[in-house]
Amino acid sequence: MAIVIQSRGPNEQDWRNEVWRRSHFEAYTAARTKAQLTGRIYRLVDQNGVILEEVRCRPSRRDR
Repeated sequence: MAIVIQSRGPNEQDWRNEVWRRSHFEAYTAARTKAQLTGRIYRLVDQNGVILEEVRCRPSRRDR
């Protein structure tokens, strides 16, 4: 099942498609890494348009 990774900035309203992955695990891992690097909010959407999960950046201990 294809999972689309969408993103938006914290102050943006619209989601934009970025990439897709073949499994939920691959999509979650990619979204989590992107969120940590960019600070954007990511969500995983299945091929039927159902939102599976939202991924946000959690600052590491050294960033606090």
